[in-house]
Amino acid sequence: MGEAKRKKDAVLNGPCPCGSAKVARICCFNGRDWHKVSAVLGLKSLPPASKVERCYMKELGSCVGPISGEHIISESVCRVLMADGDFSISGLPWLEAGEEKIIAPPTAKCLCVKHNSALHPLDDAAHYFFASLKSYFETDAASRHALVSGHDIERWLLKTAKAAAVSKNFARGRERLSGAFSQDDAILNMLDDPRQWPDGTGLYCVMNTGDTTVNHPRFQLQPLTNDQEDIEALAFNILGLGFVLLLEPLDLSKHPFLREAKYRPGRIVVSYPTSTNWVTMSWDDGKAHEHLTVQFVQPVRPRPSPA
Repeated sequence: MGEAKRKKDAVLNGPCPCGSAKVARICCFNGRDWHKVSAVLGLKSLPPASKVERCYMKELGSCVGPISGEHIISESVCRVLMADGDFSISGLPWLEAGEEKIIAPPTAKCLCVKHNSALHPLDDAAHYFFASLKSYFETDAASRHALVSGHDIERWLLKTAKAAAVSKNFARGRERLSGAFSQDDAILNMLDDPRQWPDGTGLYCVMNTGDTTVNHPRFQLQPLTNDQEDIEALAFNILGLGFVLLLEPLDLSKHPFLREAKYRPGRIVVSYPTSTNWVTMSWDDGKAHEHLTVQFVQPVRPRPSPA
């Protein structure tokens, strides 16, 4: 009992797994569980200023110019994906079919400097999430724990998709999509406040027990549209893990592929032969959330052919 208490005290008096550098017991430990509070953006409470025409938040009336060069994928996330290598991109309408091109992380002039800055906490959350997962997937080390708000990750994914849509970087085949969302009138509310996400919307893991995947430093997204070509969901691949971000209440007649999906995973567990690492995702929706376990499997090397 004494040793267990010492270990618990060491954790609670150590750095919080949310990455804040604060002591855990005064940061994200509520006395029983780990819980990361979602970022407060306050988009609707920004003081009135003006409207910058190219800013997709101009209807809030709180723009401060000029228009900024917003990274479609946060620069800090791109740096995690690149590591010491190059950044490459494919599947965009201005590339040839099947072409992959090495470029600088792409930007889009779709936000004023004020609103770009207001969304920065979501960039920080995504950077920590990607960096932690990438480290856990690539290194079998002593057990590690990272803690993020799942709502912040959902909103970052939506922010990224919105920038790609507004900049006309979504296409079907060679034809650019309009970039309209089925919930366009609610997008700013959903970005601003997790409580504005209708019941059943949000992140679904579409991988099943026993599925295998190859760990890779890639981030992929694909819009899923309705009959009117409006975006109602987004498919993501994050470092080899498959997710769907649903932007309207779940209707299994329209999205039967989500029937067995895990809604808002509470923890991503990365299990190695000698260590277990996990990313806890906090939610404030009052629901139970399953764990997603990723089991490391050593690739089987082909046997040499007999002489």
